[in-house]
Amino acid sequence: MDENKKKQSPFDAATLEHFRTLLQNKRKEAVNELNAIDQTVSNLNEADDADYSSVAHHQGDVGTDVEEEEMYYQLMERTQKYIQQLDDALERIDNNTYGICMATGKPISKERLEAVPHTRYTIEAKEKGMADDLK
Repeated sequence: MDENKKKQSPFDAATLEHFRTLLQNKRKEAVNELNAIDQTVSNLNEADDADYSSVAHHQGDVGTDVEEEEMYYQLMERTQKYIQQLDDALERIDNNTYGICMATGKPISKERLEAVPHTRYTIEAKEKGMADDLK
């Protein structure tokens, strides 16, 4: 993998700037989504606190609330991971290694990067199971 890091991006400065803008926009959307999820969890917790102090509580409702809260925490975790992947891609643009497959060292097609701009792998590497994560 060290030799892959030495390879330079196959894209010119204008194309890299296009992908930087695309990644930054996706990052802004993801941060907004993360903030909305966080606010929803906060609202759930406030509602739970008010409910728990009320007279009676049905255990089925408590279980549903816990499941819903767990779902939101999983969504938060997934969104945080996605933001990190976007940040990593932006760093690869800064390092001029964006668009190089981390498994094979071959260029990633522009079409693939348009669809999944944070990807680190070519379709071929992913299909052959060479990618260390399948996202």
